Amino acid sequence: MISVIVPVYNVEKYLKKCLSSIMKQTFKNFEVIIVNDGSPDNSQDIIDSFKKRYPKKIKAFKKENGGLSSARNYGLEKASGDYVVFLDSDDWFEPDYLEKMYNIAIRDDLDIVVCDTIKDYSNNRQIVLRSNLGYSHDNIKNYIISYPMAALRLVKRSLYTKEYLFTENILYEDLCLYPTFINVTDKIGFLSIPLYHYLQRDDSIMHQKTFSDKLFDIIKVLDNIYNSFKKHNNLDKYHEEVEYLYITHLLRSTTLRFLEYENGEEKLKIVNEIMDERFPNWKHNKYFKKSSFKLKLVCKLAYKKNYKALTLLLKIGNR
Repeated sequence: MISVIVPVYNVEKYLKKCLSSIMKQTFKNFEVIIVNDGSPDNSQDIIDSFKKRYPKKIKAFKKENGGLSSARNYGLEKASGDYVVFLDSDDWFEPDYLEKMYNIAIRDDLDIVVCDTIKDYSNNRQIVLRSNLGYSHDNIKNYIISYPMAALRLVKRSLYTKEYLFTENILYEDLCLYPTFINVTDKIGFLSIPLYHYLQRDDSIMHQKTFSDKLFDIIKVLDNIYNSFKKHNNLDKYHEEVEYLYITHLLRSTTLRFLEYENGEEKLKIVNEIMDERFPNWKHNKYFKKSSFKLKLVCKLAYKKNYKALTLLLKIGNR
């Protein structure tokens, strides 16, 4: 059986579509764990209506607001399936999401299966995002550097132990957790089919107009990955993969994100300091060399602190 965990907070506009996509699954051996994380809107009314309609499938819970990670961890406590998937309450599944993911897991005896996603924009534009970059012939190495989103993963429930839960009160919680699973399993595979719809909302925390110091959580998250690999004696073995996570999530994404804010540039000094301390030879990373021209350009401009050129690149990219 699969447990589908749905954390809910302020999503009354999207929740019906989300929950309907679960109930329309071609795979029927599942339970739905809905966790209302203290939502102040009318989401509970929608939850109640689905619970009434599908009493044998849905387990609904309420808790005080504690954030996404808190709600996910709560849901894991209530789950009883052999496998677990998460569904963000403003997103939705393709009808055969569970069936295809489960079949691959059983056929290949996998603990983790990762699919691709469709990014859905308000102007009806869609972009398929590949989880597996295919930069290596080793699935474990590809997994470490893959798109870290929780909802793209079917995971054996037994992997979620005390050490491997979502860190609470932090941003980038998916990135913080999922690469570290290679410390406990090598039974990992990919399904190169876009089965998950990821709604791009303008009001998400990553699109706020005012800079928040919470964005510095990326440093804590990457530290957690680095220390986890080191603790399990995997840092040397997967040095280039961890290095690439720093390249893509710190040097590239954090720089671009900070430059969206008026005072963001002055906060970027720490990025180069971390790269110089931990990965001074990052330009020679084999995955970086295989990356797109745009990614390489952004990273090189970021490292040279050529923020004017990067800001211009941002403006061109948003047109």
